[in-house]
Amino acid sequence: MIYPEVNTQSGIPIYQQLKNSYHRLAALGIIQPHEQLPSVRQLATELGINPNTVQKAYRELEQEGLIYAVPGRGNFLSDSKREFEVEHEEIRRSFRSAVHIAWTAGINRDTLHELLDECIDEPNNSEQDR
Repeated sequence: MIYPEVNTQSGIPIYQQLKNSYHRLAALGIIQPHEQLPSVRQLATELGINPNTVQKAYRELEQEGLIYAVPGRGNFLSDSKREFEVEHEEIRRSFRSAVHIAWTAGINRDTLHELLDECIDEPNNSEQDR
């Protein structure tokens, strides 16, 4: 089961970090449509946070259409293609911006690929840098 990372030192509210993390995990295909998410209690215990915080994040994710709840069974990732397309476009915009900055700094294509691979291999770094 995939658990999102949170940074308690960040100025970003924890429920928002959870939402952002699930959007990212879904957009990257790390969580598949109809895959079950950790229960509120399970996630709160794993991350050492208040269950109400997890519940708020799940409630908002459900309102946004990213997840759906099945009474008595839990929360699952929806298969909303539109949501994934929006997330992918946001990721593309970020990549384009990063590529522009890299090329302006003189970073070549191979080095840029290596940097991207490092970022993918170390997903916790992006949360801690915020």
